[in-house]
Amino acid sequence: MLRDYPKEVILKSGEKVILRPMVREDEQKLLEFFLRLPEEDRLFLKNDVTDPKVIESWARNLNYEHVIPILAEIGGRIIGDATLHKRTTEEPPTIGEIRLVTDRDFRRRGLGTMLAKEVYYLALSLKLNRLVAEVVEDQHAVIKTFKSLGFRHETTLKDRAIDLHGIKHNLVVMTEDVDALWKTIEDLIRKDTAHYSRE
Repeated sequence: MLRDYPKEVILKSGEKVILRPMVREDEQKLLEFFLRLPEEDRLFLKNDVTDPKVIESWARNLNYEHVIPILAEIGGRIIGDATLHKRTTEEPPTIGEIRLVTDRDFRRRGLGTMLAKEVYYLALSLKLNRLVAEVVEDQHAVIKTFKSLGFRHETTLKDRAIDLHGIKHNLVVMTEDVDALWKTIEDLIRKDTAHYSRE
């Protein structure tokens, strides 16, 4: 599954980006990536990603059996982070949660779509049945993006999300059946030269 990496992809702007799994040595570069994000982009993340101890813990406790972080890198600098979190309440896991963060300077160039595509491919490889995305209700652009990828609104949990300032927000839970999503992925990558097949 992960032996297919690293991969080189090309953004709409023509820039070449490397996609690969996170390794322990990425600790400092990943911290620098999150420190570059404006506060509004970090406000609703589940962890304080500006805390070096948080990133150190991620790097030290990497376990691809539970969480697969895929990094986007250009010129040795991380510009995106997509993670697939396997819900382990049942064995084998059948549900995965997708989380996605991109550098603001590289948005509207197809980077987010490419990272999402990689997570979808991993979900297929792992034979997960369903993907889940949890988004704060105020993040209208993010919700719109997930809807465009085929995710549908499942429920809204009142005051479930707490931002970095301790303020409560409603949490929108969106889901997508992986099998149905495959057609969406094919539409998204129809211009790519790479061909993916479910084995």
